[in-house]
Amino acid sequence: MYEIIKGILHRDGKPVFAIGQSYYPSFHHAKYPVPPEGDREGEMKKDLRAMAEMGFNHVRFAGLGTLRLENGAVISKTPFVDSMVREAGKNGLSVSVRLQGYVINLRGFKDVLMIDAEGKEQDVSRWFDFIQTTLHHPGIIEDDAAATNALAAHFSEFPEVVAFQIYNEPHYPSGLFDYHPLAIEAYRKELVKNQVLTEEEAKTYDPPRSRKEQSAEAWARWRCFSTDALTRFLSRSGKAAKAAANLPVYTCFTSCQAGTGNVFRGCDVFGGARMLDIAGFTSYYSAEGADYYPMEMFFNMNVSAAMLEGKESWSIELDSRTRIPPHIFNQNTCAAVGSGLKGILYYQWRGDYPSPATPIPNGCGLVNYDGSKTANYENAGRTVALLNALSDRLVSAKKTHQGVGILVSNYGTFYADAKENDEEPMKESRNSYITIQTQIYTQLRKAGIGVTMADAEALRLHAEKFHVLFVPRRTYLSPEEDELLRRLQEKGISVYEAASRQSPSAGLGLMGYEVYGTSQALYRQFMTMDDVLYKE
Repeated sequence: MYEIIKGILHRDGKPVFAIGQSYYPSFHHAKYPVPPEGDREGEMKKDLRAMAEMGFNHVRFAGLGTLRLENGAVISKTPFVDSMVREAGKNGLSVSVRLQGYVINLRGFKDVLMIDAEGKEQDVSRWFDFIQTTLHHPGIIEDDAAATNALAAHFSEFPEVVAFQIYNEPHYPSGLFDYHPLAIEAYRKELVKNQVLTEEEAKTYDPPRSRKEQSAEAWARWRCFSTDALTRFLSRSGKAAKAAANLPVYTCFTSCQAGTGNVFRGCDVFGGARMLDIAGFTSYYSAEGADYYPMEMFFNMNVSAAMLEGKESWSIELDSRTRIPPHIFNQNTCAAVGSGLKGILYYQWRGDYPSPATPIPNGCGLVNYDGSKTANYENAGRTVALLNALSDRLVSAKKTHQGVGILVSNYGTFYADAKENDEEPMKESRNSYITIQTQIYTQLRKAGIGVTMADAEALRLHAEKFHVLFVPRRTYLSPEEDELLRRLQEKGISVYEAASRQSPSAGLGLMGYEVYGTSQALYRQFMTMDDVLYKE
């Protein structure tokens, strides 16, 4: 009945806009819609029927159950999830299944948790840190691949299942990670491979454990390595799923890359779009006031990353709190649709049961934990009906691309973090690369210009798609990125560079900027560089 073809959901061979929900007892032991002693089966059946009646066509589950090794083979038991998948099919809903929880350590390896900059192991009690082991332990990598492969093989037997989710909101834990000996060993090899250090120098080298301990270049290189390691880990896991069943795979990135916190989180939506089949993300922005353009910019990052690879993007979690004002729900939906997504999965259908250990009791859902309707319920039903009515138009629409790009640089962001912040507090940071990037995006969009966000690799692979490129801070880029810009300019692409008039250490949250280079006039037609974002 359902399948996903090139990132678009199809029903009986016809492309449709994916309108979905999240529904599962989470991998977290205290985060569930119905308590273990309740009628989980009966309530689940009522909830799935209500979703279908409202007009949803997709639901996201998690492969919750038990995994064990038996004679070298992974044996999985997921009876309740199996029941949910079958019930979804009875109600005409397509299904995607999240294949991993927090840790996959089938063989019980010791000393595999991530280690922070102070030498402490990760606190695994934090429910929002979904990846807990170092990404460089060969045994953990093998166990993850084996479990992922086994679960994908199992769930692919259900005709309702059309895709798999690879981890949930994958990012590094709260703090500064990962300084596990195996991570440091892998980084040393990387430095030798890239001819940054000799083999002898690398033997005793320790990556920087704070912004000012070494140079800004060293800090940026180390954080880029950590970010790339996460992307590779997700890619390997995705390949393990596809080896068992050739169904699309996606992940669910948080919005970190659009903000200053990515120096700690390591999200890379561009790398993810190259490695996985659908560019999936989470959004809990509010589509009004000061949040609007940063939200739109993050949507644009994902849609741009997908478009440049010939793929599509979905919002795997779009804010649906139990107390969300209906007009915010509608505005968020319009912003998501307007960005060119081909699927929206709200989070979630039913609020979490408020047990003493529940982290966010009754926090998200169109339905409260007790089954009663929220104030947004009827409004959401009308919104879903409208999306279904517009499905043909939405699914066939393409992102506006006018050849105008903005360079998203992890290196530039990390370099700015080292240059513009003191050691403490490590979580509260200024970052002119992100600030200028957001202001450039805001001004271009206010001028009605279709912007395509791109990282250096996307520009290298798809240079012919761009005529104009904006660079927030060229002096903060890596040598490789700067050389790429020079080659792009030789090809006739206009590169506009923004630079600060003042020292970033002057203590100003907002600074004045000027343009330098050969293309000031056209640049100023596009933007005024005022502080509109913050005035609003």
